Amino acid sequence: MSRSGKSASTVGMMEGAFFVSRTELLHWVNGLLDVNLSKVEQCASGAVYCQILDACHPNTVAMQKVNWMARVDHEFIPNYKVLQSAFDKHGIERNVQVDQLIRAKYQDNLEFLQWMKCYWERSGAADLVDAAGDYGYEPADRRQGKQLPAWAVAARRASEKENLRPRTADSEQASKPRPTTKTAVVKPAAAAPRTPAPKAAAAEPRSRGPVGQQAAKVSQKNQGELDDMQGVIAGLEEERDYYFHRLREVELLCTKLQEQEGAMPSGETVVADVLEILYAEGEAEAGKGQPAEA
Repeated sequence: MSRSGKSASTVGMMEGAFFVSRTELLHWVNGLLDVNLSKVEQCASGAVYCQILDACHPNTVAMQKVNWMARVDHEFIPNYKVLQSAFDKHGIERNVQVDQLIRAKYQDNLEFLQWMKCYWERSGAADLVDAAGDYGYEPADRRQGKQLPAWAVAARRASEKENLRPRTADSEQASKPRPTTKTAVVKPAAAAPRTPAPKAAAAEPRSRGPVGQQAAKVSQKNQGELDDMQGVIAGLEEERDYYFHRLREVELLCTKLQEQEGAMPSGETVVADVLEILYAEGEAEAGKGQPAEA
């Protein structure tokens, strides 16, 4: 479907959706679907898009037909058939560019995920989110226990670790009797004048005990958080360059119009030129040579 064929409402939705950042999108979809996406390209299989629409219109998408474990193009296509069927059911006039999305290109999936979030907000599903951040949707129940890819399973394990944190606090309180173990080590030192040797010997087992293990876990967690932050920074830099180039092209267009002699073009012409710049710039960032169609 060409850009000129898009309805006015669809254009309006896309104008607002363009300004949702990659970081915000990932945070939203991970919270809504209880998954752990690290990049928007992981949406290429179509499974995420299907469940987002199911969150907008609960129990109306054939989630039992969605294949979360799809890994190659021909396995992605049935998921998009489920999505298109749901679009038709709800009268959503949005042409899904399957041949572009299944290639797992950053820009194509970013723009479609931006559109999905905008639709989720306008469908009224966003109004169900409470003050505690509960989205009012049970994604695990709707998936009906289906096997999930590694990045989705990782989210469940992370949540289980969060649930175990209170137990860790209890175990720290329960570990208060540890001085009895320390006194057992110190007593021989007090009985004999060999003070330096027992201290060194006592320090070594401690590093191997629960305290040392806890320190190692904290170190691993910090390293993981550092890696995540580096990935976020890289994504933000990519977005910064992407939007800068688009705004620069729009600025050049405005300068050209100001210097133009004669009658100014109509508002529709200017809007069409701006949209053409936005799409063309997106294609340059994504490394494509043909105009993207939405």
